[in-house]
This record gives sequence, C-alpha cells and structure tokens, in this order.
Amino acid sequence: MERSTPTRLLTGSVALALSAVLLVLLPAAAEAAQCNQGSDRLSQADSDWWAVHGCQSSYYLWQYLAYHTDSGWPGSGNGFESACTKRMNYPKFWSASYLVNYGLSDNWDFCFHFSQSDYRPLAEGGSSNFHESNEYFAPENLSGGAFGAWYYDYAPGSDNNIHLGCPLFDKTLSVNANPASRAGDFMHESWHGYEDKWDWDINCNAGHRCKSGACTVNSCDYWHWHTISVYAPGQLYQNKTSGNPSHRPNQVQVEFLCDVNQYPAANVPASVRNAAKSDANTRAAQRFINGPGYKCGDPRPW
Repeated sequence: MERSTPTRLLTGSVALALSAVLLVLLPAAAEAAQCNQGSDRLSQADSDWWAVHGCQSSYYLWQYLAYHTDSGWPGSGNGFESACTKRMNYPKFWSASYLVNYGLSDNWDFCFHFSQSDYRPLAEGGSSNFHESNEYFAPENLSGGAFGAWYYDYAPGSDNNIHLGCPLFDKTLSVNANPASRAGDFMHESWHGYEDKWDWDINCNAGHRCKSGACTVNSCDYWHWHTISVYAPGQLYQNKTSGNPSHRPNQVQVEFLCDVNQYPAANVPASVRNAAKSDANTRAAQRFINGPGYKCGDPRPW
C-alpha cells in the first residue's frame, strides 16, 4: 500500500490558533474510518499524563510540523482542529510525542538511549540520520488489528507514510492505548524507515522475520544485545553489530519503553510507567527469535 502525499502548505512561522489556520489553509484530507473517540475510550494513563502537561498550544503548534501531520490529519474528524479535547485522537497523538520530548531523565549511566539526540529525531517526521522524511496519518482500522504500519511512498519528493492503528487510541481495543505504547510505536514504525534508508532488507512479514525460535507472533526480530556504554548520546543510528543491524524495530521499541518505565522524568505518572513496562515485557516475551529480549527491571549491561 502506497499513498502519495499532498503538498505541505504551512511553515514554521505559524502564529495563529491552530484550528483557524488549518481550516483556512488546508484542504480536507480523505476521511479514513475513524476510531471511536468517546470519553470511555480514554485510558487512565492518557488522563494522568494530560493532567501533567495540559493543553499547550505552543507545543502542538510546533509538534504538528515536526511530525508532518499537516496533510494526513486535517479534516479527518480526529481532533486536529480540536487539539485541546483530550478524548480525541490528535490530542492523544501529540500528548504521546510530549512524552518523547519531556518524559525521560536521560540518565547517562543507565538509559539505553537519549530523548533529545536519539528518540526525538527517530520519532519526528523530518529527514535525519535515522530515516528519510516521514508523514503520520490519522489512526484507522489496519489489517489484522495492527498497531501501525510504515509504507514507502514512490511519488517523487513525497514523504514516506506512517499509519497508526485504532488499538493505540481506544482502550477498549487494547491495553496499548496509552501514551507510552503510542510513543513506542513511533519508534517502531520509524525504524522501518531507518532500515529503508540504510538498505537493511529484512522482510518476511511487513519488515520482520517470520515466526520461528522463541517468537510466537508473525512479526519477529532478533534481539542484539549491547551494553549501555557502547551507545553515547546521538549514536543510536549507528550500526555496531558486524554483519547485522544493531537494532530492529521491536528492540528499539522495547528499549524506549523500558527507559520510560525505569528512568523517566520525575513528573511521569505511575500509570504511564506501568503501561510502558507491560508493553515492553510482552514484546520481549513474544517477538524475539532468540528471546526473550530485555525485560524492564533486568540488570542493564554496562
């Protein structure tokens, strides 16, 4: 599945309220099947994290450009024009990105990787050492109930596409409908872009290996053990395993989630930390051929 990307119309000089700017300047996107956005679909972790940061227009006016959402979300009915209505999907989306920016302690001695120099440029849409330009689309019901998907866009000059699944936004569909798991999926899908950029062609099932070994789902990776000290800030993109990529999508996701769980910023609520741990440990048990991978709370190898 490939989708061409409409021309981006706004620049970083946006100074008006987001809803007014978008309604005037952006055409309506083709409406995807919406995920349920009722108040009963909002997780406790979403509510608790929102209570920490509240509605920050200065942040989401920056965020929608950084994550390249200005073509795939406007007019879709997912709250892009209601960025302060926390039950809606776009506020949930930017709230999860706020966790990437401000939810980690960046503890030099123990974090796998670092917010500002690693996780942020990986998750954001702009071209970087991690990937070519990506664009995020509003959540939809993806095939097989998938949490997300990355697609290469063949149109010249277009962003590659990241599609998000309803189970990341609706707590009645999955326990992964929380800010930590949502942000973890930013890492996972963006790492598929990394593998495209650096020509790591591993694809039995949507960019993963087929089920084998200890892996019990059909989206399997190898876990490549590395010490904490081998990756200084800003080095996550480097390949430090001879003959193989040092990280795969599930590993980057687990490492991020365990950093949120074990070494968060002081204001990250317990519900968010616990959700990160549950997601990481489930993936560690299910998704690694040579698994289980690292589980949150295991001794970190220095």
